Amino acid sequence: MWPATAARIEPTVTNPFDSIEEHVGSVYRYALRLTRRPHLAEDLAQDTLLQGWRKRHSLQDYRAARVWLLKIATNLWTDHVRRQPQTSESLFDDVQCTDPPPSDASNHRENVRLALAAMDDLPRRQRQVLYLVTCEALTNTEVATVLEISEAAVKANLSLARKEMRRRLKELYEEVCGRPEVNHEQ
Repeated sequence: MWPATAARIEPTVTNPFDSIEEHVGSVYRYALRLTRRPHLAEDLAQDTLLQGWRKRHSLQDYRAARVWLLKIATNLWTDHVRRQPQTSESLFDDVQCTDPPPSDASNHRENVRLALAAMDDLPRRQRQVLYLVTCEALTNTEVATVLEISEAAVKANLSLARKEMRRRLKELYEEVCGRPEVNHEQ
């Protein structure tokens, strides 16, 4: 008779890319924030997933695949920028909607556009940290891994980015919330 603990077999994932589909969206969204252009984001996401596939055997913990892929995307984009400096463009320069949305949706879309434009104007590192924390819900430790910086640098960049976003979007905050923003620096 086998002991009860020996009879229990835990399922294992032998290949971290067995479930790669769950990471494609995160990689593309992050690539879109880095590149600010849909066609470049598609290329970067594809290159990231291809490089991840080629180096899949170097991934020690399959649960870290998402963070690992975002780090690959960061490195590929950094290499690309070093080779060909890019001009700053807003995400919405390439995207045009032909049908006017209803007024509420129009207001919401405008608010999102303003927030993304404010994020686009942040310094690169602050923009990356803010995006990874707020949009991809990564922990400070995971962001530090993706960007290859210290957790203290993540916290400092996040603080500066949030402060600047509050400053730039003060009127929007007051309009949407109906009250002045509470001063967070007291």
